[in-house]
Amino acid sequence: MKLMIVSGSNRKAAQSTRVGRLISSRISDGEWQADIDFVSLAETRLPLWDEGKWTGDEPWPSVWAPVSGRLKAADGFIFVVPEWGGMVPPQVKNLFLLCSNGELAHKPGLIVAVSSGTGGAYPVSELRSSSYKNTFINWIPEHVIIRNVEKFEPGSGNEASPDWLLDRLDYAISLLAAYAQALGPVRETVMDLKRFKTGM
Repeated sequence: MKLMIVSGSNRKAAQSTRVGRLISSRISDGEWQADIDFVSLAETRLPLWDEGKWTGDEPWPSVWAPVSGRLKAADGFIFVVPEWGGMVPPQVKNLFLLCSNGELAHKPGLIVAVSSGTGGAYPVSELRSSSYKNTFINWIPEHVIIRNVEKFEPGSGNEASPDWLLDRLDYAISLLAAYAQALGPVRETVMDLKRFKTGM
């Protein structure tokens, strides 16, 4: 099983990337027996969608094709997404617009929202309402919100890293892994993106 972690910030010293790396280490050290791929939207700069993606004009073949291939190889996703002004960052929404060729289709996704303060709920709501239609990503019914993220440090015992939050994170990862295995047969035997490429 391969899980991909996507850090949704384009800041070079992003808390989303730090949290994503912490989650990656937690999975590697745990019982999930999963290979991890990590995509940082700060390091992987994707152009904004335009019609050139349809016609195969540069830079799409050289820039997007490798990322698309990595997404297609994953069985499930963890999106670590910051809350910017009560919204999902534009590069995250752009990624979903680009995933129009089955990259995420009928694969489970776990939302991990991060906030420098006491927010973090808006990205969860936004992603659940507007990112699945043509990507067909299956957001699992669990999510995690990490507030006061600058102080989040698993195992430190500080107020921003309570045991219950780490237990919730582990539980959500376990669910994601179970969904990833369970949805495999759906993609292999039922999914028909040639006839039904877009949602209603």
